[in-house]
Amino acid sequence: MTATELASRLAEAFPGKVEAVARSPKRLYVGIAAGDLRGIVAWLGENVPGLRLATSTGIDLREGVGVFHHFAINGQALVVTLKVIAPKPDPVVPSLAPTLAAAAWIEREMHDLLGVRFEGHPDLRRLVKAAAFPDVFPLRRDFDPAAFKESIGERPAF
Repeated sequence: MTATELASRLAEAFPGKVEAVARSPKRLYVGIAAGDLRGIVAWLGENVPGLRLATSTGIDLREGVGVFHHFAINGQALVVTLKVIAPKPDPVVPSLAPTLAAAAWIEREMHDLLGVRFEGHPDLRRLVKAAAFPDVFPLRRDFDPAAFKESIGERPAF
């Protein structure tokens, strides 16, 4: 299956809910609303044999926090990226961890470093930052390392 073929199938299955861009026969980017994430992932799992979550990435964009789930297909050279942009200051995205165990740690990392709240995640405790670390998000554009260092003094309490 090519990226263009899968883009057509997604557009047919989710009319008006996907913005699929096939950048090459091997790379498909699909912009979706956060509320449609679980349904689209379930559809992909049922209709694309060999689909697996390869990784997820988070990035602070001007328009919100981007959560990108990258899926590979076993035996094929096709990568499908589902792109969700969650509005700041409190980005919320449904968790894939209840159905895809591979998402659990990467969602915890994005929660810890970018402040994304993953609804339905079974365990959102901190992964990277110590428990005593202040509630700031170091991978956000508005994070100011100098101001942070000044606010905690010379020696952090954690």
